[in-house]
Amino acid sequence: MNLDPRTIVFFITFGSLLIGIALFAASRASLGQVNGLSRWAKATLLQAFAWAILGIFRGVIPDVVSIVVGQALLLSSYVWYLFILVEFNGQTIKPWFYLSLPLIEACFTTYYTVFQLDFSARNVWISLLVSIVILKSAQLLFSSVYKHLFSVRFLATIYSCCGCFLLFRSFYYAVLDTNPATAPFGANPINDFAYLVFYVFAVFLSFGFVLICIDRFSLQQKQTEAQLNNAIALFARLSEQVPGAIYQFQLAPDGNACFPYASEGIKQIYEVTPEQVMQNASLVFSRLHPDDQAKVEESIQKSATSLEPWRCQYRVILPEQGLRWRQGQAQPEKLSDGSILWHGFITDITEQALAAEKNKQLEDEILRNYQALQVNEMRLRRLMNSSLIGMMECDKTGRVIDANDVLLQMLDLGRDALGATPMKGNGVNWFSLSTQIESSKQRFAVASLAQSETVAPFETEIIAGDAKPIPVMLGVSRLEQSEDEWVGFILDLREQKRVDHLKSEFISIVSHELRTPLTSIRGSMVLLEAGVAGELPDKALHLVKIANRNSQRLSILVNDILDLEKLAKGQMTMSFQSLDLCQLAQQAIDANTAYAQMHQVRFELHTDLKIAMVWGDVDRLMQIMANLLSNAAKFSPVGGLVTIRILPDHDCYQLQVEDHGAGIPAAFHSRIFGKFAQASHAAVRQKEGAGLGLHISKVLIEKMQGQIGFVSEEGVRTMFWIRLAKHSV
Repeated sequence: MNLDPRTIVFFITFGSLLIGIALFAASRASLGQVNGLSRWAKATLLQAFAWAILGIFRGVIPDVVSIVVGQALLLSSYVWYLFILVEFNGQTIKPWFYLSLPLIEACFTTYYTVFQLDFSARNVWISLLVSIVILKSAQLLFSSVYKHLFSVRFLATIYSCCGCFLLFRSFYYAVLDTNPATAPFGANPINDFAYLVFYVFAVFLSFGFVLICIDRFSLQQKQTEAQLNNAIALFARLSEQVPGAIYQFQLAPDGNACFPYASEGIKQIYEVTPEQVMQNASLVFSRLHPDDQAKVEESIQKSATSLEPWRCQYRVILPEQGLRWRQGQAQPEKLSDGSILWHGFITDITEQALAAEKNKQLEDEILRNYQALQVNEMRLRRLMNSSLIGMMECDKTGRVIDANDVLLQMLDLGRDALGATPMKGNGVNWFSLSTQIESSKQRFAVASLAQSETVAPFETEIIAGDAKPIPVMLGVSRLEQSEDEWVGFILDLREQKRVDHLKSEFISIVSHELRTPLTSIRGSMVLLEAGVAGELPDKALHLVKIANRNSQRLSILVNDILDLEKLAKGQMTMSFQSLDLCQLAQQAIDANTAYAQMHQVRFELHTDLKIAMVWGDVDRLMQIMANLLSNAAKFSPVGGLVTIRILPDHDCYQLQVEDHGAGIPAAFHSRIFGKFAQASHAAVRQKEGAGLGLHISKVLIEKMQGQIGFVSEEGVRTMFWIRLAKHSV
């Protein structure tokens, strides 16, 4: 059967029309889920319309319109195919270039049809422009991510073959046959073969795209199925981690209830398996606490009637776990058969329920404690206001937050003066109630609270309303659970200072009045004991020796009292110089050896140092060491040994005096350096002394920038030490 070109064009037109309709029908089916199928059908219908203008209506309408419009529409359909492939494969091109090709083709076709009748040149340009679009489509398919699919390779091959033929056709009319017949369907084998190629191309082009859509649809189905399986597996894994059970509960119109789905957590919630309750939920209802069963059933019926979310807290009695609390919530959904399906989850809230019960008990206890605290606070405030010591609470800037009545009376202030208000400014600041020097001491003490909870009380002065300084003893402590607030305790020392002044004046007067006659009495006793007035009877001599000894003790006491007075008034003069502590210790031992022999005690000096230079007053250091040595000898047992050591101590030298006597009672440790301090121990009270030596020694060593201390084990040993800074000559 011989087919002329016009018949082939008819088949191309009719076939494209049928293919386009078929693709439209496919796009409305499940295959339409693949993106681009409906647009490919539209592009195919556009191609059919273009072939109808080029072939069927050629001769009916002017050739210019047939050729120019038909070729432009045909190329537009190929460009449309190209854009569909670009979007289909997720690729990119320059759209304006390809959109301009149909317009360029229309210009060339019009020129070679109207102004310069050249059928050969027109075919060259038409073939060349169409081949650009077709070969670009082939290149996109070969570089697609789906190039491994047979359908993609098949369609890319169709595009490539058609594009290569068009390039050959362009070459043929440009070089081999430059003056072909100008008839629409002339007897030119190349031209006739071109129509056959276009027919095959039109059929296989849509066929290939349908194959791609089928492959893509299958791939999407597999991906969707894999995603669904992954989602199901993920849901199963997640449901295993949920602290409870995820479920579906269905209530049929006839009242039958079941759990169509339940996660593995239902084993922990109700101690049943999902399979046991899949058809019938009666086993679950049998686990409900008898007192809560009616409540649960009523809440389910209410949710089923109103289709509102179901929420309920209830108890269950389980075979293994016993009494437990559960909380469930679910969203109802009415099904077509009239049944209600709930989607929800149930959790174990036993711990929360028990905690809530404990919290209720705790709240009641807190309320009772709060009421008791209010009572105690009122009682404490009454106690604070009845105390003899001033108390206050301050912030880190020194602003007084609260104070008791004792302190307010001491400062001549009313309670309304405390606190910060717009009318009163920042209220009362404690540091502003002192001179600059005293305020610095107080600020330093408060700053020290960052390293310790409390600071040892110290003497300072404050200025009251009458601008007169008030001597006070101030102690500060950090307020518990606060970094910015502290409390202060203030003891008014005015009366104590007045009494101390009277006592000092009395002691000074008595001491000065006693010193002159005491010196005369002691001198007379020495002369009598030496036999200047003649030899005395043994009894008289014994009494003179006792009187001489007591007068000597009284003289030492008077001298100590006078030294104490000078220290208190700051009248003690000291001459500082560089001293060898080793040499000075040996001199002190020599000077006190007779006293040690009187108590049948030995002194021994132990040191590896040849020289130990310190800075101090030689006379006062001798006085300190004499006091320590005499005390050690006095409290040592008969035949005892007093050990004197001189040791290096970092940047200081330490002198130690150790005896093995009765030791110092623990209750007396805090008062041993006080004035007239003597332990109440019977063995101690029998020893001579007024209790001033250690106090004077402490004041003297501190004036030399040194330290004094002791270590004592009652019944074992006592070791006093002094520490002085090293001094380079």
